[in-house]
Amino acid sequence: MKHIFTTLFACAALMACSDNEYTSNDPTAAPDAPAVYNVDDLKLNYSMFFKPSNGWTGDPMPYFENGKFHVFYLQDARDGAPTFHPIYGATTTNFLSYEDNGEMIACGEDNSREDALGTGSVFKEGDTYYFFYTAHNANLDPKEEIFLATSKDLKNWEKKGYVQNGWGDGYDRNDFRDPFIIKNEDGTYTMLVTTRADYKGSWRAVLSQFTSDKLTEGWTRREPFYDSEITTNLECPDVFVMGGYQYLIFSEQNDRRGVHYVYRPVGTTDWTVPANNFLDGYAYYAAKTASDGTNRYLFGWCPTRDDASDYNNYSWAGALVVHQLGQKTNGELTLSIPSPVNQALSNKVSSNSYSLKATDEKAVVVFPRFEKEAVNKISATVKANSAKRFGLEFGAGGSRKYVYDLVLDTEAGKIKLDYVVNGKTERTFTEARLPEAVNGEYRLTVVVENSVCVAYVNNEVALTNRIYQMTQNPWAVFAEDGEADFTVELYR
Repeated sequence: MKHIFTTLFACAALMACSDNEYTSNDPTAAPDAPAVYNVDDLKLNYSMFFKPSNGWTGDPMPYFENGKFHVFYLQDARDGAPTFHPIYGATTTNFLSYEDNGEMIACGEDNSREDALGTGSVFKEGDTYYFFYTAHNANLDPKEEIFLATSKDLKNWEKKGYVQNGWGDGYDRNDFRDPFIIKNEDGTYTMLVTTRADYKGSWRAVLSQFTSDKLTEGWTRREPFYDSEITTNLECPDVFVMGGYQYLIFSEQNDRRGVHYVYRPVGTTDWTVPANNFLDGYAYYAAKTASDGTNRYLFGWCPTRDDASDYNNYSWAGALVVHQLGQKTNGELTLSIPSPVNQALSNKVSSNSYSLKATDEKAVVVFPRFEKEAVNKISATVKANSAKRFGLEFGAGGSRKYVYDLVLDTEAGKIKLDYVVNGKTERTFTEARLPEAVNGEYRLTVVVENSVCVAYVNNEVALTNRIYQMTQNPWAVFAEDGEADFTVELYR
C-alpha cells in the first residue's frame, strides 16, 4: 500500500498510517515520542559495532585465520591512568557478534618506553605470529619506537622489545609509528612506518620504508614508499593487492580528517589518486583491512563525542565499524554493508511505500523509535522525482524542532548528516560523495545500534555517524523541494 503525503498532511497533528508509523508536529500526540535528550551509552551493550565493556575501541588491527577475524585494537579506558592504550583483542565470524578476549599486550611500567602502545600489525611466518607495534612515551627522546612481540597462538604474546626508530635516518623520531610488514617476492621483508622527513624539498609526511632478510632485525632504510605534503602524518597504513591493483590506505592526521586511499596497477610505480579518495566520512578513522580469501573488509572506528553530547567535538576512539570493500573496473574502491550482516538481519518488522510531496516545508513520515540495544536495519528504495533533498530524519521526537537529517542532496552531490533547527540547517557533521542514481533510484541501507548509525548508498558509498539522540526518539523519512517516492522496510 502506498501512502501519499503532502506538506500539509505530513505536518498534521496526527495521522495514523499503519501500526508502524505516524506523522506529527504535536509533542503530546505520539505516545512513544519522548522528550529529546542525550544518552551516554558507555555501559550499553554493543554487538555489531563492537566496544569493550570497560572502555572504547581504538585503531583496529585485523588479522584473519581459520574462519575467524582476530581484531586487535588499542583499548581506550579513559580512566586517567598513567599508562594507556594497551592492545586488546576480539574475534568474530560474522561481524554481528564479537568475543572480547581482553588484554593481549600490556603497557610497560609508568615512565617506561611503553607508557602507551600504538598501532601496528600482525604478520605470520612459519608457525610464529609477529606483532610489530608502537611504543610511546611523550617524555622521552625519541618519543616513539617500533617494538615487537611474538606468539604461537594469537593469544599469548611474548615481548621482544626494540626493533627500530628514526634516529639517524633523517626521520622525525618523535613521529615514528604504525609499522606494517610486507613480504616481497624475493623473500625479503619491507616494513612501512608512519613518520615525517625533509623529502623532495620540504618537511612532509612520509611512509618510510625499511627492508630486511631476517624480519626481526637488520632493517635497512630505503626511499619512502609514499609521501604527502598536505597532511601531518599518513597514519595506520595498510597495503594489499586486489583485482590486479595494489592499494595503499591511510588516515589523515590533520584533525583526523578521514580515511583515504591511492592505488596503482601491480608492477607499476605511479600512484593514482582518485577524484574522491575518501573511504567514508569524518566520523570514521584509523581503518585497516583483512581478507577471508574471498572478500576484503575495512575495519575502522566511529568516534564518541566529548561528554556524550551531539554538539561537542569528536573524541579519540569509539565503536568498531566494518565495511565490505568492492572494486570498480577502473580500480576505484566501493563500500557496502558486510554480506554476513545483511543476510543475518532478515527479520522484517515492517514494509510500506510512500509518496512524499513537499512544498514550503518538509513532507515527513515519522516512525516509532528503534529498539534499544538491538541492531536495526532500514532498507529504503528512493525515487527522487523532483525532490532535491530527501532521506532519513533522526531525533524526530515531540515538535521535531531539533533533528538530524541523513540527507541525500542531489544538487550538492553529497550524502550528509545535517543538524537542523526549526527547518534550517545549522551544521553539517559529516559527508561523503553521493553516487549516481541507478535507473532513477537510490538504494539506501542504514544500520543503527545505540548511538551509531552507518548508511550505505547503492552498495558504493558509506557514511558513519554518531547520534546520541537517535535511539531515544522516533525517526522519519522526508522529502524537500519536490516529490520523492519511498519504499521503506525495517529489519532486526
